[in-house]
Amino acid sequence: MDTFLQQINELNELQRDLVSLHPFFAEHHPVVVADETLLHIYDYSSRTRQYEWVKTVPDDLYIPEDCLGAMPVHHINHRMCAIVTASVFQNLEQKVFLFHEYVHCSVYGKYKERIVDRLQIKHKMTQLKRVTWEIDYDFPYEDERVAKRIDSLLSALKSENLQQIQAARKELFESLTEEQAEYWSWLEWNEGFARYVENLIRAKYGLQPNHYGDTAPFNRLVFYECGSQYIRLLVKEHPAYHTDLEQLFDRMQMERAAGFVS
Repeated sequence: MDTFLQQINELNELQRDLVSLHPFFAEHHPVVVADETLLHIYDYSSRTRQYEWVKTVPDDLYIPEDCLGAMPVHHINHRMCAIVTASVFQNLEQKVFLFHEYVHCSVYGKYKERIVDRLQIKHKMTQLKRVTWEIDYDFPYEDERVAKRIDSLLSALKSENLQQIQAARKELFESLTEEQAEYWSWLEWNEGFARYVENLIRAKYGLQPNHYGDTAPFNRLVFYECGSQYIRLLVKEHPAYHTDLEQLFDRMQMERAAGFVS
């Protein structure tokens, strides 16, 4: 028996209960499980309403151990896939991360042309052939001024006072170059929204919320934390942002642009 397939279909049963949290979970995406030197590829069948094995191929993507991600995969017509390893099936805590990646797949499918292709940094990195720029961009996490302003933003987010938060965001953007600020605002929206939904799932199943990234020394997880907490508060103020991610993105971009108005 294909244990990966069995566990993916068990998650598929859970997913049906998540549609009430967000309509993205009415969608299904291919899953690629990297195991040793192989990629096991599974896709959802609308006929059986279950996942089915598609193919197993050598791992030419060089997926690292314990990887969690979402990316187009050439083995399945460049469709956006959730990329995982066997560790994601260990327990419910880990399985929630697969749903996080499903959110990325849905966002990419719905908003690639409307949002992703608007990013100047994305076009620049494409020209430079920097395919991993979202992961390894040289963001100034260790710059003392930037780190202090990130810390101030995190404190403001804990206060849940939108005026304080927006003032802290403006000060942070003023400490960044325009490209760095665009990188920040892209990841806080993209990763922040996925974690925002992830934490809704965690709450549903009685799991602790994910707040990794909320303490120095900072790394890219700070985008997940700042983004998810800010989005949670914005959705409280404007419930439409929960499903209208373009409107949410435009709101956050407008605030970024305001940080460069002298």
